[in-house]
Amino acid sequence: MRKGLLVGLLMAIVILSGCIGSNTTTAPAQMQTVTSRETITVTQTVTETYTPTNYPITITDSLGRKVKIEKEPQRIVSLAPSITEMLYFIGALDKVVGVTQFDDFPPGVQEGRTVIGGFSDPNIEVIASLSPDLIIGTSMHIQYLEQLEKIAPVIIIEPKNIDEIYEWTITLGKVVNREDEAKGVVNYMKAIVESVETKVNGTERPRVLFISWWNPIYVPGGDTFQGALIEMAGGRNIFHDVSGWKQVSVEEIIARDPEVIILSAHAGVTPEDLCNSPLAQTTAVREGRIYVVSDDNLVSRPGPRIVLGLEELARFIHPEAFGYAHGTKACAAASS
Repeated sequence: MRKGLLVGLLMAIVILSGCIGSNTTTAPAQMQTVTSRETITVTQTVTETYTPTNYPITITDSLGRKVKIEKEPQRIVSLAPSITEMLYFIGALDKVVGVTQFDDFPPGVQEGRTVIGGFSDPNIEVIASLSPDLIIGTSMHIQYLEQLEKIAPVIIIEPKNIDEIYEWTITLGKVVNREDEAKGVVNYMKAIVESVETKVNGTERPRVLFISWWNPIYVPGGDTFQGALIEMAGGRNIFHDVSGWKQVSVEEIIARDPEVIILSAHAGVTPEDLCNSPLAQTTAVREGRIYVVSDDNLVSRPGPRIVLGLEELARFIHPEAFGYAHGTKACAAASS
């Protein structure tokens, strides 16, 4: 018997981390980043029967490789921030001994752990010095696979959509002996997705432009996480017909006339800049419907927090469904 990480506890962790927006009935500020958050304390204690994983186990990773885990991992090296976050939410962060220089969630995650290099360029010697019994990476690390396999079993995970994030959360739960906790995380994620889909169901789908980078302009296509999240949030990605991230022109954007513009937090452009750009003639700018994502990682990292990114995009695209009103025109270009 031991206490699992329950959905109630996970909600408390996420809310106290400032990831879930407030429930105020006033409209969110238009043409600027929405940063206000409400702190809520959730306390829930439930005792549940714990069934340990029977080792050895064999799983199939995203490359189709059969990976055998002889015993419960105790020293894990995570080669991607999204993997670290997944391990954190399923209650296995205490097993992680190595992370990348880009790991930043939960706050302070690098403290007491060895930084093994960057995301695309891990230091193999440093990883080996940690004597890990499991290494978890992404497709970015295929080029290092032969070297890594000499150190420890290597699992490559590359979820392409939210359903695959669910699946990999459960699979990692089995691998690290935290399957019950993993199921709780997935149930929590599905509850948020269901809530969003219920709110936006039957609403008109506005044309949405997501700007990942401004100069030159890059936008996500229909097969990206951002593209999928826009559709799930009740919008219509105006570049749904492109693949990956594509460079587009101002003229192409104007021709597709977005009704909502969402800016990456690090896009290199502000809403005010758009007021003084050729995009001022788009419906989105004329009506003051430009929003800035609070944290790019919420809409790009394939981990449990992706559902919070979905919720934020839904609030931007359909504020009325969350009890907000559309903002007023916020720049001179809107009235020209």
